[in-house]
Amino acid sequence: MTEIILKILLSYLLGSLMGGLILGKVTGAADIRTVGSKSAGATNALRAHGKAFAAGVFIIDILKGLLAVIVIAKLPWPGGSQSLISVEWLQVACGLAVFFGHLYPVFFGFKGGKGVATLLGVMLGLSPAILLAALAGWMIILLATGYVGIASIGGGFIAALFAGVWNTGDFLSPLGAFTLVSAGLLIFTHRSNIQRLLNGSEHRFDVWGKFRK
Repeated sequence: MTEIILKILLSYLLGSLMGGLILGKVTGAADIRTVGSKSAGATNALRAHGKAFAAGVFIIDILKGLLAVIVIAKLPWPGGSQSLISVEWLQVACGLAVFFGHLYPVFFGFKGGKGVATLLGVMLGLSPAILLAALAGWMIILLATGYVGIASIGGGFIAALFAGVWNTGDFLSPLGAFTLVSAGLLIFTHRSNIQRLLNGSEHRFDVWGKFRK
């Protein structure tokens, strides 16, 4: 039990290392939580500080999720690893912990981002195939609507659908449970986007226009 608790805690602390805020302090850029959507994630970083800054944020946030499931969850433990839960379930627990660390970072006043890039990193560690399906769905929805938030939510549900199919309808497998929970969490973290969409004030990316340029 001690191993499980410490690995979950370590994953949460890793998630609390916010790429956007760390890069902001290093470069002297303004706190991205004070502009745009007030999120500390890569999308708002792009609006606030440009492509290079956003790319750095995106990479850091993806690496957090990936490291939580392929390194922290599998760290060797003195005297042998725990046997209370499987490694797959421990990876899921660490994946959710790093996600919550990103949402509520202890190092930055519990005010973080929306967790999309971090979830991408977790999914990369758990199932690259399902991640590709989710990314394909995300791109299709983004091209069709121009709304990043809606594309992110849709990508989450596509991941859950593919996880169920991948496991022959077993949504209670570690992967199925993780994708279902994360899809629900994406709705929660994008609730302000949904509200702005209903109000007609949500920012819309002219994706096709950018391609033409």
